[in-house]
Amino acid sequence: MEFSKILVKYYLNNQWSCGNTYKSIKWKDATTPKPAKEHLENLWVEVLKDDMRKERNKLLSETDYTALPDYPNRDMYLEYRQKLRDFPAVWTEGMAFPEKPL
Repeated sequence: MEFSKILVKYYLNNQWSCGNTYKSIKWKDATTPKPAKEHLENLWVEVLKDDMRKERNKLLSETDYTALPDYPNRDMYLEYRQKLRDFPAVWTEGMAFPEKPL
């Protein structure tokens, strides 16, 4: 888990500093409590989902042209693109994206 990636996304940069561990996170304002580790773990899952969606969207945009009516193997690509659109609903951490048709 990359704590700095979580903190950059969800908290103002000038509020904290951190290294590679939860213990290394330091909140600059002593009156503001450091987020609980469990909360940051949940946010990490959201960061991973966002990264997955960005990659999925990139893969979809790279195959936009394959949806044209006269594209060879169009049906195979339509199926692939549908699998990409459905992917977030079945995704788990580390899961590979559907394979692109040849």
